[in-house]
Amino acid sequence: MTFTYFEAAHEPSPLDKIFWGRVPIQKTYALLYFEQDKPSQKILHALKYQNKANLGIFMGHTIGKKLKENNLLCDIQALIPVPLHPKKEFLRGYNQSEKIAAGISKALAIPIVQKSIKKIKHTESQTKKDRFQRWENVAAIFGGAKAVIPFQHVAIVDDVVTTGATIEALSRELLANNPELKISIISLAIAK
Repeated sequence: MTFTYFEAAHEPSPLDKIFWGRVPIQKTYALLYFEQDKPSQKILHALKYQNKANLGIFMGHTIGKKLKENNLLCDIQALIPVPLHPKKEFLRGYNQSEKIAAGISKALAIPIVQKSIKKIKHTESQTKKDRFQRWENVAAIFGGAKAVIPFQHVAIVDDVVTTGATIEALSRELLANNPELKISIISLAIAK
């Protein structure tokens, strides 16, 4: 398994660089590099496609412990898991990002903001799309962020970041009604 070791880095991480010039992101963290045919792919596939929800909680708790041990993202006040479309969540039985967030929440003792924002447009899988197709696929897919988020700094939690298109769309939706909101990103994995 290839860990990122972002907690030891003293320079911007590859995850930081994904969002430069796109949306204002405070800090980022990913535990693993996602690699084809490697343990990280097996973990993500088990979490998403093999009904291993507890694996998400375990991995989230591992992330939370790493953040705490290294005094990273210690000013986050709440977690916002990337929402799934209700149809996809119903078919899977859970939202994998919520499971990861549950583990982080337990380790850091911070709340999860759920249902404040919804995925209103069902999208096809992005696994075979290029950067532009991913961005186009997620344009205007989130809604419901009309309420003011009662926190100053939140972390969006996702399972894997490839191009950042989904997190960018979610961040823009959150910032539309919460322009002073500080957003950080926590992901189980980042595509290598």
